[in-house]
Amino acid sequence: MQGSENCSLQEREKERLKKLLKLEDLAEKKSKIYARLLTDMGLAEEMSALSLRHEKRKEALTELAFGKVKKKRKDGGMSEMNGEKE
Repeated sequence: MQGSENCSLQEREKERLKKLLKLEDLAEKKSKIYARLLTDMGLAEEMSALSLRHEKRKEALTELAFGKVKKKRKDGGMSEMNGEKE
């Protein structure tokens, strides 16, 4: 019985991580949009920095939920990361 309780707990944790991942993704997208639209350069830079922080949290949540993180490369390809820095 305890094994099934642990499994359901793990599944619930994974679902919560997925929800947090969606929220971080939305926050990242919105802060990128605001960074482009703001006319005050100081605020635009802050929004851009905020976007990067959301992206890092998104990567951490992805790693927790799914294991390895696939990170977009500047050339448009994908590279796998396993807790190592490029």
